[in-house]
Amino acid sequence: MTKFTLILAIFLVPVVMHAQSDRLSPTVVASSGGYATGGGYTMSYTVGEMTMVKTFSAGGKILTQGFQQSYKDTVTGLIDIAQDEYGSFVIYPNPAVDNFYYGFQLPQQGKVDVLLYDELGQKVADLYHANYDNGKTIEAANVSNFAAGTYFLSMIFVSSGDGKTHVTTKKLQVIR
Repeated sequence: MTKFTLILAIFLVPVVMHAQSDRLSPTVVASSGGYATGGGYTMSYTVGEMTMVKTFSAGGKILTQGFQQSYKDTVTGLIDIAQDEYGSFVIYPNPAVDNFYYGFQLPQQGKVDVLLYDELGQKVADLYHANYDNGKTIEAANVSNFAAGTYFLSMIFVSSGDGKTHVTTKKLQVIR
């Protein structure tokens, strides 16, 4: 019986391993990073890595060391914005190093302002000011010139339907 189990395991393990490799996604969440191309090579890095990492690609497959966003400017994490009765508002990544994304989806038309405040409650940036029609809105913001610390991102939505003002505030951590 033991020989039968061993022989069965030898034949099934490669099949299971192959099945698992087909399910791997080409993107991995990384807070920040970058790419540099030159001399036929692409060097890539992410936060937390100590040196540049060489990335090889062929036939749609990517081989790299460490965690990597394999497609430049891909936003992962804002795809499904959950809504409550006043809409939704999300920040990604949080904590942020140089850039972050904020996204919102609202239940009706209106005016939207997105403002960034420091820990003392002082406004440090007007990030968004526009009329909202419908759908998901995702915007990028740069915080590379801000000191490391805690900030607050507020979305102020004034509904066109009833004229009511709804304020949603999220905490954003900026790290270096």
